[in-house]
Order: sequence, then C-alpha cells, then structure tokens
Amino acid sequence: MSSRHLFILFLLSVTWGASFLFIKVQLDAGLEPLAVASLRTLLGAAALAPFAFAAARTVRPTPRQAALLAALGLTNFALPWTLVAVAEHHISSGMASIANATAPLWAAVLAVAFLRDEPLTLQKSLGLAFGFTGIVLLAGPASLAHLSGEALGVSLMLLSTLSYSSSAIVIRRTLGGLPPALVAFGQVAAAAAALAPPALATGGFSGAAWGAGVLGSAAALGVLGSGVAVVLYMGLIQQIGAVRSTLVTYLIPPWGVMFGWAILGEPLGWNLLAGLAVVLAGVLLVQGVIRLPLSRAPSPEGSAAAGR
Repeated sequence: MSSRHLFILFLLSVTWGASFLFIKVQLDAGLEPLAVASLRTLLGAAALAPFAFAAARTVRPTPRQAALLAALGLTNFALPWTLVAVAEHHISSGMASIANATAPLWAAVLAVAFLRDEPLTLQKSLGLAFGFTGIVLLAGPASLAHLSGEALGVSLMLLSTLSYSSSAIVIRRTLGGLPPALVAFGQVAAAAAALAPPALATGGFSGAAWGAGVLGSAAALGVLGSGVAVVLYMGLIQQIGAVRSTLVTYLIPPWGVMFGWAILGEPLGWNLLAGLAVVLAGVLLVQGVIRLPLSRAPSPEGSAAAGR
C-alpha cells in the first residue's frame, strides 16, 4: 500500500467520522431526519454526476442493472441514511459512529449465508461475539432490561448497517462489471428521487434555522461524505482490494467520538469507550487484521461493506 493510498484512507476516515457530527448539527438546527437524508442524497448525487457521466462514455448499465441500482438506492442509501438520522435523535454522534462500525460484522454473517467462499471460522465466530457484545455495552446495561432511548438509537443503527451490508452482498454478486462511479451515482440518485417528495410533503425543512454552520454541515455531508468520498472509496477498492480498503472502518469511530466530544461537548462515558474497544476488536478479528494462531488469512475477495 503506497503513501497515496494511506493518505486517501486517512481522508476517508476523517470525512466519514465527521459525518455523524454534521448530521447532529443539522438535527439540532431543526431539520427532520428525512430532510437530512434527502439533502444528503441530493448533494451527493450532484457531486457524483460528473464522475458517472465520464464513466458512461465507455459502458452503460442494462435496463436490468438500472432497475437493480434503483432498488439498491433504497436499501443502501435512502433507508440506512434515514435510520442514522433518526438514531441520532436518541444517541450521541460518537455513539452512532461506533455502532456504524458493525457493518463488517453483518457482512460476515451474510457472506456465510449467501457466499459459498466465506465459511464461518472459529476466528470469525469469536469476532462476531466480541462485536455484538460491544453493542450491548454501547447501549448500556438498561438495554438488557428494557428498551431505553440509547438502546433504541443503537438498534436503529444496527438496522442501518444491516441494510448497508445486505446491499453490499447484492452488489458483489450482480454489479461487478459496472464502473464504480456508475454504481455509486445510480444508487444515490435513486435515493434522492425517493426521499425528496416525502421530505418536502412532511415539512421536513420548514423548521430549520439556516445558519452558516448548518449550511456548511449540509454541504460537507452531501458533497464530500456522500459524493467525493464514495468515488475515492470505490477507486481504492479497485486499486488495493476490498479487504485493505475496509481499514477505513476501524478509523471512523475514533474520529466520530473525538469530534462529538471536542465540538459538541458529548460526554465520554465508560460504556462509550468500552463499546468502542470491544466492537473494534470484533471487527479486527472478523476481517483478519488480528489473527488467532493457526487461522488462515482472509480471502482477498472479502466484503467491502464499511458503512458511511
């Protein structure tokens, strides 16, 4: 991996780590979750359009692939991004960034079920146990007895990462021949088309206080986090492989926690730090970055689901 690749990984981790901060800023300013997700997809599609049009000069999706991209726009972007925004009504941005790191855990579970080349090894089983134990720690002891506000928020984040990961399995099996820019734009544009009408109809933008911080957060989340960063990540997968690219997954939560603490004044409770450590340990085991004795290295075709 070259220094250029490492620099791109760093940029992606900071951009996606800050995305939870940007979502929280917009929610606190009065935007509804549906409006946050809608604005994010609209700006992301606009940023992705030039890359997609350039790629379309050499290859274009078939009608079947276009229909599949439209469906994936709902499951890979519209639904999970709305769930993330709703979740941040109940939990801190730092906690959301940690729960978002469970995407590779879901990807491992789904790969065992749907991809024959991804067996459930002892190491993966241990990593999954670590990861989901970390989620219980993150939600707090109250989650074991009843559905508290934090447990609800974490549960919504789990649903969002499950949606990401199931979509990644479908993309891997059906859309491998399309340029990454077309795959990304087709989905984000479809999500934008699906989210804008209900966001406008429900008055999701009407109560917002449009200050410089809100506008800047919306632009950064949409153009950078949902547009440029997606293209960079797709290109990274092509250049260094899916497994190495998922290193960004391990770098996002610390940035998310740090931004929430430093800028929003979010507290660093014991369950937040313990959940961060245990979730990341589980992800590292599942992805093979940490290997048990006698365990085999992961397949280079491992899932690239990273969450956003």
